[in-house]
Amino acid sequence: MPKSYDDVEEEYMHTGKTGKSFFRLVKDMAKMKRDTAMMVLAVVSTAIAGTLYPLALAEVINNITAKNLHFVFLFAAIFFGLYVAQFFANRIRTITSTKLAQSSIKNLRDRSFNRLQYVPIEFFSKVKTGYLMSRITNDAETLSEFLTFQLPSVVSGITTVIVSIGIMMYLDFNLTMYSLVVIPILAGFSISIQGRVRRNYLRTRRTIAAITGNLAENIGAIRTIKAFNVEDRTGENFDRLNMNNFDANMKAARLSSLYGMIVRIIEALGIALVLYVGSLQLLGGFVSVGILVAFVVYVEEFFDPVIQLSQLYNSYQSSMVGVSRIYGIIDSEKEKDFETSNPIETFNSSIDFKDVTVTFGSTEALHNVNLSIKKGEKVAIVGHTGAGKTTLSNLILKFQKTSSGSVNVDGKEISEISTKSYRKLIAPVLQEPFMFRGTVYENIKFAKPNAGKEEINEIVDRFGLRTIFDSLPDGLESNVGEMGRNLSEGQRQAVSIIRAFIRDPEILIMDEATSQIDPRSEYLIIQALQKFLANKTLILITHRFSMISIVDRIVVMELGKMVQTGEFNDLVNREGLFRDLYRIQRGMNFN
Repeated sequence: MPKSYDDVEEEYMHTGKTGKSFFRLVKDMAKMKRDTAMMVLAVVSTAIAGTLYPLALAEVINNITAKNLHFVFLFAAIFFGLYVAQFFANRIRTITSTKLAQSSIKNLRDRSFNRLQYVPIEFFSKVKTGYLMSRITNDAETLSEFLTFQLPSVVSGITTVIVSIGIMMYLDFNLTMYSLVVIPILAGFSISIQGRVRRNYLRTRRTIAAITGNLAENIGAIRTIKAFNVEDRTGENFDRLNMNNFDANMKAARLSSLYGMIVRIIEALGIALVLYVGSLQLLGGFVSVGILVAFVVYVEEFFDPVIQLSQLYNSYQSSMVGVSRIYGIIDSEKEKDFETSNPIETFNSSIDFKDVTVTFGSTEALHNVNLSIKKGEKVAIVGHTGAGKTTLSNLILKFQKTSSGSVNVDGKEISEISTKSYRKLIAPVLQEPFMFRGTVYENIKFAKPNAGKEEINEIVDRFGLRTIFDSLPDGLESNVGEMGRNLSEGQRQAVSIIRAFIRDPEILIMDEATSQIDPRSEYLIIQALQKFLANKTLILITHRFSMISIVDRIVVMELGKMVQTGEFNDLVNREGLFRDLYRIQRGMNFN
């Protein structure tokens, strides 16, 4: 039975337990020592000020009954001072907790994005882009309210409970014990419902991730959707995902409502018990009026944080599920040899494939391939779709690993070479080059951030590619639009090739780079390549034979195997797959 997408995502980005994620988050926050200390100090000060004022209130009442106006004024002033102190401490708490929360969210997003730059390419073939976006945006945002308001409330509540219990025991130990009777009931109920709450909130995070993924996919494919007139179908699919999210949130809300209702019943039971016992003690003359009033206030002061902590549990679960999913990205496995292996400064001799086999499940993409590409050699790799051509280039780029056999660069196993230093020697030109938002200049500079306009203009003119951009309103200053939609296929490919030129690589890999462009643009690009490729190594993967003229040798692939190799004139005059492919493209009769 095939794995569900949730299972695949969990395999690559494990969602840890909420408790471990909470302590990990606290540990990360503790690194921001000054802000954390300021927030804790402000929270504790707020809580202590709030728990001391009932004592001042009790003294005011007792001195009123004793008709001691001097102490009435004194304790009234203390009562007012505690409120003012609580106000200022609470203001500091709000500012510091907001800063701490936003700093924590920024840190998590930065770390997540950074890790995604270094995971293997295979990761992105398994995990959906929209789901990743949802983890970094939506899941991180669930933390904002929790860290800004609810976590400080937890610290304040714990402090209030501890101080309140201490003062309550000082006032009346027996009554305090009665007030604590319901705490084990509340704790047991919270623990028993924990698993259901976590599962429900995990489902809400997954359903909103599905919505985000669907939106990203549909907006990116809007031209295809309109061209095939399937707007209604995509709308129905989005409505289904939206309904799943609605159902998940309603189920979580119903559970949260049930939880809150039962907690309130437990609270009412505790208060009723305290009122009954307190009334008996009052009638027996064991407490004064002031102490009784203070104790009633303390009971409320004690139960309010307990109830708040209980109600915050649902928000805690939602936030911690989100944090667990973010840590799942941060903990994803990096390319193991990205920086730690042996660096390579230059390409000196050859790239050698020795008995290389690559399998995907039960399917062989390459079978026992032996191939050597010398420094400075221009090699074309041709064959039908699915022949294994792109798998070869992925092995050279270290996007793919062999299932058996080895790929060696200058005599060293490619897996033992630092990926970061190795890829500096290579520039790929792909069939569908990606265009970033910005101008043509800015897209070219992507390959060399410190390149100035003068350098870019010089390369464009030297290789005769200026005329390709003549139709743009502002030339190289023109904005390329979303995904490069303001450019033609030829212009996008020209940008990709100029990116490679400005990087000045030792190895150029072109994967179907001219398969979708017009003959004029292709001619200009071939002319530019012939100038650029002196002393360079070229690996050209192509269906079209118009670029064969720039290569020294041709490798013919079929069903993952090398079936022919040689120069153009030799292969075209020899029976075999290459001559068949060549004749098909030229429209020649086989007979």
